[in-house]
Amino acid sequence: MFFRRKPKPETLPEKFSRVLAFKAEMIASAPGRIRQLVNAGDIRLALENHSHLVADWSDVVVMQWRRGDDPRPAIGQTRQAYRAMLAERDRLDPEHAIALSAIAGITDWDLVYSLFWLNNEPAEPLLHIPRMLDERYFAYARYLLHRTTGSAVPDQLAEAVERYKQSGSGLVDRNFSDLLALLEAEEPAAGPLAARIAASWPKRRRLAFYNTSAPLNAGFDASNDLAVDYQLACIVHARGWQFTDSPHYWQWG
Repeated sequence: MFFRRKPKPETLPEKFSRVLAFKAEMIASAPGRIRQLVNAGDIRLALENHSHLVADWSDVVVMQWRRGDDPRPAIGQTRQAYRAMLAERDRLDPEHAIALSAIAGITDWDLVYSLFWLNNEPAEPLLHIPRMLDERYFAYARYLLHRTTGSAVPDQLAEAVERYKQSGSGLVDRNFSDLLALLEAEEPAAGPLAARIAASWPKRRRLAFYNTSAPLNAGFDASNDLAVDYQLACIVHARGWQFTDSPHYWQWG
């Protein structure tokens, strides 16, 4: 009788290499896909593929960050892809008949705009997940983006967030409350509070909410090892604290 040997578990460096290689392939093939769609007259899908390119670059940024590599050059590439998407929209759809919500794709736009802000190149948050106000995670994320970067919170968003705060008690709700508290915290309470938020990240690995109601890089399953809590990083950076005891903090100026 023969027994099939179980495959050797993938190491974390191997996981980084595999996913980064896949993202590199997707990035390299994106221009060809977009040209084919433009030539076929499918403008909406062509623009959506532009947004997927932004997403792929932002994923590269996050993995480089989590691995401890300087992610700023990849943020520059993300910004370049974002500008190209907006320029193509103006060229291909000059009347803007296709709504931005229709071409937003699956990109985590709050992450993208946060990366631009961390790299000292803020951009107006034009895009968001469709049905943002109806999705707890994305409403919280956009609210934190506005609060952290100092821009005004739209009334509808503030009202939706208040409803979610009153009706939820899951990890996503507790995490949101802790992040709001961190925005207002002062030393010496800030350090332990930030550490508590960072320590909650591993709890997302097996929580169904982060699988079904959050973006792919929000901490469920493999993303728990490959991604970062960028919301925590943005708040710590905005407050000018120099915490260094977690990979979730921003360390590049």
